[in-house]
Amino acid sequence: MSVTSFIHVNKAENDDFDLGKFSREIEKKYPGTGIELSRTASFSYDVCWENYSESYQFTLRMDRKRSTFAIEYFNSENRMRDYASFIVWLSLFFDQEQELILCDENNEDTLMLSANTSVEDIEEWLGKLGI
Repeated sequence: MSVTSFIHVNKAENDDFDLGKFSREIEKKYPGTGIELSRTASFSYDVCWENYSESYQFTLRMDRKRSTFAIEYFNSENRMRDYASFIVWLSLFFDQEQELILCDENNEDTLMLSANTSVEDIEEWLGKLGI
């Protein structure tokens, strides 16, 4: 899937985000995931994780302020279910007390994420977008 989705915590900077912990956890959950760090100050998204294994293929970026994940690509055998599960898993790394928003690449459709948001809720949202 080549449509970008964003998970955004509604705060200017997310100083609480533990980049090291997240990088270790994504490697555990999705073995073979590579990480690329950009030192170029002009790039808004300075961290990129990619996995193009037999089971999963994804490109995930994070902005410099650690407040937004951009899922630029996701594919798997059970794409819709796995993508929704991926979104739920990613949302766990943000402070659940903050307002967490899932939005499409045009920022036309959003879904508020909470601890109660299920994989099925996200699958339904993705389906509405035709993903």
